[in-house]
Amino acid sequence: MIWEVFRQGTPEAAHEHCGNVHAPDREMAKQFSVIQHGRRKPTHSLWVAPQEKVSGVYGDEDAGPVDGETDWAVFRQEQAGGYHEHCGQVTAASLDDAREAAHDAFGEDDPNSLWLVQSRYVGEITDEEVEFGGTTNKAYRFAQTYNVDPAAEEVQASESEQIEAERRRGDS
Repeated sequence: MIWEVFRQGTPEAAHEHCGNVHAPDREMAKQFSVIQHGRRKPTHSLWVAPQEKVSGVYGDEDAGPVDGETDWAVFRQEQAGGYHEHCGQVTAASLDDAREAAHDAFGEDDPNSLWLVQSRYVGEITDEEVEFGGTTNKAYRFAQTYNVDPAAEEVQASESEQIEAERRRGDS
């Protein structure tokens, strides 16, 4: 199953689409998204949503059953080829009503530039739950040579990177 991932850099920033992950369920998708999309850039939180529940990604997919009024997260693409960014929320009783409400609220003329997903399908990971950032531990590379001098330099560089990443996160 494919899960779309949206990253928020700071608490004030909007969630922006940053890619997707393949995972069998929401919990694995959350873990994979932290590894794949929460490592390199400053991250406050991540949202994951099943791709088939995101209307507009690849046409008119089934956005899931709607039982009465439902909250929908709306993502807008500001420029062609750019990322979709969370721009707000609408409440509607059907996908068609949600599309109409999103177009009215966010003034988009291009229907392909909006994505909608029912809020109940969005899983969130925050910086209170996991530590985002840091660098990749390169210890797995160290036993690749009989000449220990280059490996020792790489070990020292990797340890320095880890210490610097911890300092930036406030761990030390």
